[in-house]
Amino acid sequence: PEHGTCRLIPDAQGKNCSSHSTFKLHFRCPIGFVPILGPVEQTEELNEKETARRALFNYRAARNFRNTWYHFPAWPGMDIALPEVNRTHDKARLELWCPEARRPREIAWAGFGFQVWCQMLTHIVRWRGSSIFLIDEPDIYLHSDLQRQLLGILKGLGPDIVLATHSTEIVTEAETDDIVLIDKRRSRSRRLRRPDQLGDVFRQLGSTINPVLTQIAKTRRVLFVEGEDFKFLGRFARRLGYERVANRADFAVVQTEGFNPERIRNLKTGMEQTLGVEVVAAAVLDSDYRPRAECDQIETECLKHCQFAVVHSRKEIENFLLVPAAIDRATAAKLAARAKRGGAEAMAISVAEEALELFASDKRTYVFGQRLAAAKRFDRESRLGTHEEILNERELKDLDQRWMSLEGRLDLVGGKEAFSFVSRLIHERLGVSITPAAVIDAMRIDEVPPAMVDLISRIDAFSRGAVPDHSANTDEQRAVQVA
Repeated sequence: PEHGTCRLIPDAQGKNCSSHSTFKLHFRCPIGFVPILGPVEQTEELNEKETARRALFNYRAARNFRNTWYHFPAWPGMDIALPEVNRTHDKARLELWCPEARRPREIAWAGFGFQVWCQMLTHIVRWRGSSIFLIDEPDIYLHSDLQRQLLGILKGLGPDIVLATHSTEIVTEAETDDIVLIDKRRSRSRRLRRPDQLGDVFRQLGSTINPVLTQIAKTRRVLFVEGEDFKFLGRFARRLGYERVANRADFAVVQTEGFNPERIRNLKTGMEQTLGVEVVAAAVLDSDYRPRAECDQIETECLKHCQFAVVHSRKEIENFLLVPAAIDRATAAKLAARAKRGGAEAMAISVAEEALELFASDKRTYVFGQRLAAAKRFDRESRLGTHEEILNERELKDLDQRWMSLEGRLDLVGGKEAFSFVSRLIHERLGVSITPAAVIDAMRIDEVPPAMVDLISRIDAFSRGAVPDHSANTDEQRAVQVA
């Protein structure tokens, strides 16, 4: 094909698709998209319904936004009044008022970010029943908080999403294996496989801004986590209704590159010296195979320079994903989605509990050995001098008691390895792949482990704590409540 040309060849199992009607018959795939967005017109005349409908598909969408709402109301209950007709002019005009605490104001007088956000949500809801949804550069005019919230909304929308962006905020928030890097100088795209490849993406995007330091300077709050753990925490927060926590609206997230409490103290000190302000910190760490006494000691040490610190009672954050019923529901949803797209149909069967039982039973000796070794190391380093027989008896008694239930076993085994095992088994038996995000979304609220519910609540309280000289919210930040 010629350079710059894309040819799509329909394959309808040998049938001719030369006409528009036959193509629609064989390819029932409604494609939704967001047209070119921009600030709304200062004034907008009342147009016919057909004119407003046609404007939805071209560059005039922003210029007819009030007409869109007038003829095609989007969502009941949204905190924007329905358009009103003003007939005091030669030609009737439409006005769209946004209620506020003091007095309502016309949308033209709101910030550009608020205007674009409202338009974006209108098109998203309008196309929520499509098979594929295309959205180009949604970050224009949008505050970073709204960019992260937008991605969360799109993930739960339903259609397959194709999103083009240069935003480092959106790239950072997305799952790594969902990112495809397109470089016009190359003949093919490149799909990311590992989080460490994000650095190359940021360099190609020409990002010279450190978004983490910018967020710390703005909020003066930082949450330290191990590796990519906040992707799980953010997803749990959204599932539990803590949108501001999920969007990191009131704090920055800094990775500690593994279990490293000393690095937390050094990073916090370095940030304060760089920014010249006091930074409030919190820390969330994995326990690995450490005994509870050592975890308590680490929390106490972290509290010397953190407002709160949590060392998980489970081995690592992936252990919170090991909820068999939620895994089975996520699998069933994947099977249904595959069948909807014309793939092979398969009956959903419950395999998660059996797979996790199999994995745990095979790991008993290894887990017990690791826990005993960690307990002896801590006793030796702390110079407690506990007799080896007494230490072994104490630890083995605790492990035996916890190992009696499936829930206890799933707390102790390696969560990351266990999730990979059950995912691989599901793929071999049913031909679909599940992700941590899909499992969290499939959890019922009462299935979310209580320790995770408590942790998200504590992060929310931490994020809402008073910080001196905090700037007022912008129009775009207030617009978060619209969603």
